[in-house]
Amino acid sequence: MTKTTPMMEVTRRYGHTVYTVSAFGNPESACTYKDRLLNLIQHEADKMDSGKESHSTSTTNKEND
Repeated sequence: MTKTTPMMEVTRRYGHTVYTVSAFGNPESACTYKDRLLNLIQHEADKMDSGKESHSTSTTNKEND
């Protein structure tokens, strides 16, 4: 198994716990970090929107009963 090095690493300490987040990716990729981050935000926003739609539909159905 080959060992890859992270493209980015962030370390934060909260109390007595140290959290380290490492980001891995293909350095030859055409996508930039900004593109990936915007894609992640858009994906999460779409999930939140679809959750609200299904919740409002179930609420409407209960009101009609």
